[in-house]
This record gives sequence, C-alpha cells and structure tokens, in this order.
Amino acid sequence: MRIAGSLWSVPAEQQGDQLSRVAEAGLGVVHWDASDGTFATAGGFTSGSAQRLLERAPGVTSEAHLMMHNPFREIPAWAEFCTTIVVPCEVEGAARALDRVEALGVRAGVAVSLPTPLDRVPADLPVLLMAIPPGEAGSPFDPAVVERVDALRQRGRNPLIGVDGGIGTDEFGVLAAAGANWIVSGTSLFGAPDPGAWLRRCVRTFSPPSRQPDGHAPR
Repeated sequence: MRIAGSLWSVPAEQQGDQLSRVAEAGLGVVHWDASDGTFATAGGFTSGSAQRLLERAPGVTSEAHLMMHNPFREIPAWAEFCTTIVVPCEVEGAARALDRVEALGVRAGVAVSLPTPLDRVPADLPVLLMAIPPGEAGSPFDPAVVERVDALRQRGRNPLIGVDGGIGTDEFGVLAAAGANWIVSGTSLFGAPDPGAWLRRCVRTFSPPSRQPDGHAPR
C-alpha cells in the first residue's frame, strides 16, 4: 500500500513544520503537485521549493504530479529527487513525456481526470485516478471514482491504482474494497490531530493480514 501526502492545501507558512510532523508520524511518501495554471488551477510547488521543504523530512520519498499542458521540459528537474513522476494522460504530449521520465530512470505514471474514459489509460503503468478536478485542492471526494478503481482492478493491467483528492478516513473502506493500492491525501492527513493514528488506520484498512504492503507503511 502506497500512502502519499500532498501539502498543496497546507498554508505556505506551515508546510515545513507540517511535513516534519507527519513524516515523524510515519509518512513515507510526499506528493508534490505542480500546475502551469492552464491545465489546472495555478499553484503547487516548483522543484526547487519542494527540495527546500524536503530538508525538513530527509527520509521521505518524493513523487511529482505535473499538471501541465507541456510537462516535458520540467521533468529533468523533478527526476533529480523523485522516484515517480505522474503526468496527465489528457495532454497532447503525454506519451513523449512518459518516455522521458522512464529514460531518466524514474517510474512514470499517468493521472486521469473523472471525465476521461478509462480506455485511454495505458497498460502496465501506475494510474492515479482523480477524485476531484485537477488543481482543486480541498474539494470534496467524488464517489464516482470508486467504480473506476474497480474497473481498472478487474482489467488487471496496472501495477498501482491510485486515487487523489478529497480522501479522508471515511473513504478508506470503499477504496480498499474497490482495489486501490495507492492514495494521495492532503487536507485530511495534514489536518489530523494525530497523523500517526490516521496512517495506521489507513494501513490496517488497505493492507489486512492476507495482503502484503507496498513498503510505505508507517514506522
């Protein structure tokens, strides 16, 4: 099970302290959103600002979600410290961008917005299904994504099936039952009074004894 924390919804002046706090509680992966302001609402992080924040949590792994019409030129900077880079499958240069990610030795993944048909999702890549409009951090979880998770699970071609947006503890059970094995959470995780308890509950729900975790369980 892969649990990634997104700082986009955290006020800028609190991001360093919150990342440190949640990393100490057991977070293994931080999810960096970067938007060009045209594909999605402007905001998120640059590769430089992400690396500066990582100084507060040196043991955390990074993944990037490049919500951009032309992510190609941004990829090398993120590849310097990210193990996974996700690009939208809807952009014209998605295939070229994915090839560049892999050429740099980083795992490539695709993000898929809710209106996008699942037959556009490539096989054999991690898939991040959006449960909110891209860039709309803090928006409520759209339950329509659950059927999409189940459809990809039944197809059986993607090693990671993730969901991003609006995920809190109330969504753990339904997403686990549908077959998700990767979640991205921001507001709920970083706003939790006890992030360690939040992470442990997530791991218990998604990784019962009969399953093996992905390596990102809380310490």
